[in-house]
Amino acid sequence: MTTDAGTLPFRIFFMFAALDAIWGVAVWLAPPLGLDTSGFAPQGLAIFHRQELLFGTAPAVFAGVILTALPRWTRRTPVSPYLVFALAAIWLQGRFLHVSASPGAVLVAAFFTALLAFTVATRVVPARDRRNGKIIALLALLAAGIVFAGVQPMAADGEFGARLALAAVLGILMVLGGRIVPSVTAAYLREPASAFPPVWRKRIELGAGTATAFALGAWTVSPGLNETAAACALAAAAQAIRLLQWQGWRTTANPGVLVLHVGYGWIAAGFALAAAAPFLPELNLMDATAHTWTAGGIGLCSLGVMSSMARRYAGIAFQSPPLLSAAYACGLAAATARLLGVFLPDARLTWFNFSALAWIAAYAMFLLFFERTPLRKKPAPERT
Repeated sequence: MTTDAGTLPFRIFFMFAALDAIWGVAVWLAPPLGLDTSGFAPQGLAIFHRQELLFGTAPAVFAGVILTALPRWTRRTPVSPYLVFALAAIWLQGRFLHVSASPGAVLVAAFFTALLAFTVATRVVPARDRRNGKIIALLALLAAGIVFAGVQPMAADGEFGARLALAAVLGILMVLGGRIVPSVTAAYLREPASAFPPVWRKRIELGAGTATAFALGAWTVSPGLNETAAACALAAAAQAIRLLQWQGWRTTANPGVLVLHVGYGWIAAGFALAAAAPFLPELNLMDATAHTWTAGGIGLCSLGVMSSMARRYAGIAFQSPPLLSAAYACGLAAATARLLGVFLPDARLTWFNFSALAWIAAYAMFLLFFERTPLRKKPAPERT
């Protein structure tokens, strides 16, 4: 398989992301197998797992998407391969330090994310591309969240950092999703993917962005307040309307397009659970909210975005290989089972273990497709 500067970022970082997604969840299966995890997870498996996925997997997905898309966004040449390799080396160092339980792991992960933000800024600012300023700001917030979470991961400050990091990851996903989902859907439908006239689309985008920013900010600072619940309810409604305008119901015949809509739907559902959490403390909706956003939103959106880019560069933009369709089904099963583990505590471990196995299968199948599929130097036209 040959690659050039244009395909190199996602070629490297999507492979890293898939491997890290597998490893970050496989650790949950260690205790049932009688394996000792104290050597690499002295702070506990829950925190190790959370940091691996938020500080390793998600930034790798973002690096692959953003660095590949930057030339199209700014109309400039692709990012230097030397810079891509340098970023990849820093990312790997952060993951190795994390496995070795080094306190420097979070600093390296934060440095990687900050350097990615700086790289985007060096391309976006000279191009006067204000539209992508949000990406720079959110990557900077993610770096800050990583640092906060690493200082005292077991204390309240650490929880604040983890929430800040998750909020930044969700923000980046929603910015990228707002471009990728309607664009891919429109190309598939061969017509504009919106159920609303242009004037309403602008209002929907502005309303959804504003409501979501307030909701995530409030949830990061104090998720248990009634005011936070109200903000999250408004964000859930706004994101649901935003999703509906992309007409996902018209993509049911194509799993590769449908998974983008389904993944984004889990983000909206997470806001709805966050809105209900303060009023139903007996249901542990805080945990359900976090895993609706992570296992559902981040997990399915990452699978959908990575496979969409890979298919386009392979010249099969709207084909649905059985391996990828099975991966999407396993990803959905993993997210659903993780929630069932929250709501059915008597079978909690059974559902959690099933979720872990389904997640591993999903990303393993994506990785198998990704490694076996030849790529072009330039993406095939979307309208084929």
